[in-house]
Amino acid sequence: MYFIVLFFASWIWFYKKADNSRIRELYGVMIYTSFLALWTDLIMVHYKLWSYHGLPHSKYLIPLLLDFSVYPVVAYLFTQDAPLAWGGIIKRVVGWTFFSVLLEWVTLITGHIQHHKWWTLGFSLVSDILIYLSIWAIYRLYRPAYIHNQLSKRGNFQP
Repeated sequence: MYFIVLFFASWIWFYKKADNSRIRELYGVMIYTSFLALWTDLIMVHYKLWSYHGLPHSKYLIPLLLDFSVYPVVAYLFTQDAPLAWGGIIKRVVGWTFFSVLLEWVTLITGHIQHHKWWTLGFSLVSDILIYLSIWAIYRLYRPAYIHNQLSKRGNFQP
């Protein structure tokens, strides 16, 4: 039930907070984040570094719910107001990482996730920082091409 509530809450949050005029611009970030989440979940299932509890077939159903709900929504909302300067992005990464680790901690203490082997909340903190920085880097990488394409369509771009 916990993860189903998280699924619907993430999409309600998206509906209320997302700048819908930027869907085409930020769609790539959402796709990247879903694939990154699928890849990391495959690694985690294979090495059993953590497991989810609370739904039938939790081994696959919960990661898929998260991969196609929470993670793309977070990536979209993280990126839509992200500054282009390093100082601003570091502050943003720290804030979003704090929220992510807090949510994982709540999920841990409620028993909906369990860490195994050497995985800890500290490793989650480091990986969240790397994930947010990679989301920002991917966006920064393809943003100029998107802006160029938009200007070309409007006829405002002169090569």
